[in-house]
Amino acid sequence: MTEEEEEQVKQQLVPRIISNNIHEKTSSRMSSPGSSPSPPSSPRIRSIPLPRLYRLEGNSKVYILLLTLFSIMSIGIILDSFLHHQRDVSGCRESYMRPQYIKQTEFDSEMTRFAGKYSLYLYREKGVDLTDQPTGVPVLFIPGHAGSFRQVRSLAAEAAYYYYTHYEKDTIKWQQGVRNLDFFTVDFNEEFSALHGQSILEQAEYLNDAISYILKLYTQARKTHASSSLPDPTSVIILGHSMGGIVARTMFTMYNYQHGTINTVITMSTPHMLPPAPFDWKISQLYDDIHRFWQEKVSSVLKDVAIVSIAGGTLDNTVCSDSTNIESIIPATHGFTVFSTAVPNVWTAADHVSILTCNQLVKAISKALLDITDIRRAPQTKPLEERMRTLRQAFLGSPEDRVGDLPLGNHSIFHSAETDVLSLSPGDRITIEHERIADIVLLPTVSNADAFAILTDDPTPGRFEILLCSALRSDGYIICRDINAIAIPVPASTEKDAHPFSGRTFSFASINFSDMKSFSHLGILDKGTTEIKSNFLIVEPLNTRMNSQVIHQSMLSIALGGVHVKTGSSLLTSIRIPSIESPILAYHLKVSRPNCQLSHFAPFLRQSISTMHESKFYVNLAGDNRDAAEVAIHGRTAFASIMNKPKSVDQDGLSFQIWMDPTCAEPLQLDLSIDWYGSAGRLGFRNGIMLATFSFIIVMLVFASQIQCYNNTGIYPSFGQGLSFCLHRSLPIVMLCVTICSIAQCSSTALLPSHLETMWPLDRISWQDILTGNTDPFFWWIPLIGLVVSVGVVNLLWLMVENLLKLVANLSICCSIHNLWPHPRSQETRYQRIQRRVATTVILFMLVATCIPYQFVFVVAFLVHIVGCVRSLIQCKMQMGDIRKANRYHFMFSLLLLLFILLPFNLPILLVWIRNISVHWFVPFSSDHSILAIAPIMIYTELLTSHRKMLPRQNNRFSSVITYLFMYYIVIYAFLFGIKYTHWIYFLANHLIAWFLIIHFRDSHHGRLVYHYLMNHVRSKKQS
Repeated sequence: MTEEEEEQVKQQLVPRIISNNIHEKTSSRMSSPGSSPSPPSSPRIRSIPLPRLYRLEGNSKVYILLLTLFSIMSIGIILDSFLHHQRDVSGCRESYMRPQYIKQTEFDSEMTRFAGKYSLYLYREKGVDLTDQPTGVPVLFIPGHAGSFRQVRSLAAEAAYYYYTHYEKDTIKWQQGVRNLDFFTVDFNEEFSALHGQSILEQAEYLNDAISYILKLYTQARKTHASSSLPDPTSVIILGHSMGGIVARTMFTMYNYQHGTINTVITMSTPHMLPPAPFDWKISQLYDDIHRFWQEKVSSVLKDVAIVSIAGGTLDNTVCSDSTNIESIIPATHGFTVFSTAVPNVWTAADHVSILTCNQLVKAISKALLDITDIRRAPQTKPLEERMRTLRQAFLGSPEDRVGDLPLGNHSIFHSAETDVLSLSPGDRITIEHERIADIVLLPTVSNADAFAILTDDPTPGRFEILLCSALRSDGYIICRDINAIAIPVPASTEKDAHPFSGRTFSFASINFSDMKSFSHLGILDKGTTEIKSNFLIVEPLNTRMNSQVIHQSMLSIALGGVHVKTGSSLLTSIRIPSIESPILAYHLKVSRPNCQLSHFAPFLRQSISTMHESKFYVNLAGDNRDAAEVAIHGRTAFASIMNKPKSVDQDGLSFQIWMDPTCAEPLQLDLSIDWYGSAGRLGFRNGIMLATFSFIIVMLVFASQIQCYNNTGIYPSFGQGLSFCLHRSLPIVMLCVTICSIAQCSSTALLPSHLETMWPLDRISWQDILTGNTDPFFWWIPLIGLVVSVGVVNLLWLMVENLLKLVANLSICCSIHNLWPHPRSQETRYQRIQRRVATTVILFMLVATCIPYQFVFVVAFLVHIVGCVRSLIQCKMQMGDIRKANRYHFMFSLLLLLFILLPFNLPILLVWIRNISVHWFVPFSSDHSILAIAPIMIYTELLTSHRKMLPRQNNRFSSVITYLFMYYIVIYAFLFGIKYTHWIYFLANHLIAWFLIIHFRDSHHGRLVYHYLMNHVRSKKQS
């Protein structure tokens, strides 16, 4: 063919095959019902022109371009917002250690079947731990996804230093059973546990075996030491980081778990609620199993188990801290969730890795672990109630977290002749500065108040002591009792403090009048000071109700105008906004207090949320340099179908506690507005799986529209033409349905009174488990936005893949023309080729059943299909007048995009398998060797590649309707359940490929013989 003839053919066929636009003057040969070639499976059926909605014309191209640009812009904004906006400042200090790891070589294959895969080590701090034998209380550290056993070093080193510095020579602590901690750690070879449920099960089984071994070590070690009279340990404390916390919870469900061998679990940045990558069916099932187990067995197997979940907050880019909340599955008597920003003297966020090395947090955890130990008891820890009290005291630092009666100290008796006593009038405020005003200042209760608020920059007890006192008796005596234990540290707030983790602290206490019992006065004992620094103490009676404001604004009102509040001049003021509970939105907070000279301290603020123990401090507000703050909260995670209700309706929503100097009468102005740009990153971080699921749905919709056009006209449109049809016909219908479902989900319980929720007929449907798992009516639009962005992502994917295929095809054609890449012709006969391919397929299936995961075969099939697509495109270019070649290429390309979307469901498991091979572990997974999970895809890929076929045209209405119903069923299921149960998308696609194989078989010669045989058999049965 000459160049002129080739150019003429291109001008005639490019509108149909390349640009997908039917031109009336040059496409009569392709569009005419009389002259259009029939597809290979139905040569006698004549095609009709391509319907108008499938034509990729001007409007469709504009829509596709706009959607693509919108998606690119949206993803760019989400990434920039996530990485650079609404990020807490990290105040973590580095930890230092001199580690030594002693491998437990005796823990071998006779004790566990995973001895060749994992290893157990005992940590020792050089220069501190003087023996290589365990002598204290056993602690087992479990690393997370791709984590190292060496990550235990900061915790273990700090615990060793703290014990030998503070507790070793403390007689009282020694008598209470406090001993040093022996940290054991496990080397999982940095296994990708977040991607593979079977790996979590194997780790849990290994760790239960390791605990049995560890406990036996103490039985032997204590017989050779002076502690032989102590009971043998029966339990181990567990520390789990990231997925290590899930492994810890899984250990209780394993067959080899021995009851009582674990009684305390502390997890850090662990995604308790949802798997971070739900592409593996085993890990999704595992989460469901452990949730069910921990909810049902809390009164039996878990009755003595305490669990604390520590979250890092907004700096954790790996695990969403919403998912660390355990309060929906663990009762408050057995555990709680706390953020590092709320831990006393920590007050800083931590990222996913630094939560293990943040020195302030490491110290708090180490001290808490030491304080709960009691070597006199066989479990090596205090009883559950005392253990939980110690953990709450260590990690929860807000006044409302105090449980039980007021902690009363020693009695004291004072006489007015020996002590300078100042009795104030009811309602007066105490303000003490550098010069003291009396030895004891008495402040009586008052009828128009219900509590005292106390703030000082001096540690308590220090210069000041807080007392409950009786009134001054006639004989001059005053009987008092100290309550210094109620004082909690809060960050210092002066003009020198920029962040709450500066290291300086104030002390704050709040005492309700009802807790004072028989005492009628609050006493402040002032010991005086010789230091040059200026101390202050402020005590003010307050009316809790009068000093609390509830802002009854809807989210729509907040979104349009923000929140603007003016508070009076009081030491402590509370503001609560019930409608703000969603963790998706972030806010700008501006605090101003003009015309008020800085006196004792600058205003500071604490934000908190009712759904979990998250609080965050903002210091040095209302100044010239620090007049604004970024507010972001965490809360209910998606699909949390069981959520504990707050203790009181008064605790709903976002709360602010504001401390300000009451000696200045100027009110404080608080302005809160939504940070829409900063919220974009939070929205994307919490709905990333939606993008993958909805992209699959768009590809499936286009696939269904292409097959429908092919069955009706004999022309298989290109992916762009099918996308054009979806934009005009399918997508508007789907968007309407998604909108209705999302509104119904958000309003299902929001519009119902609480006493009618159980009577609602749709209550049996788990509304929290569909779509995005959102039940907040304000965010009904999230699935709709996700759908639009997914359309643009699929557009971009289509253009990229198609252009890459064209590039490879053109290079191949160029190399063939110039003999740079010769294509040797095979001498195999058709029968030999079939034999070879059948043998290859059978060998792959045998390998899947024995040693390799089916995900490996999927990747092989995907690569083979790419080669098939390139060959099909080359044939289409070389024979541009053959519509059968164009039909086959378009079908092959759509199937390639479907397989491309399914890659995330298979690559993670393949990475885990490759990782195991790299550490010489060749034992196959028990959960990834299903031949049926890969057979349809593998066989179909071989069929398309070797026989150069495509999907037969279905002229039977019954068969075509089944195909459409099957494909739209997959679309509906993926919309409703694909985000939570993402792993099912792969299996549904696999079933669709199996149905395609049935269509091929039915259209083949052998299929027709079987069909006629069955029909004749049925007729003969009827006649007889």
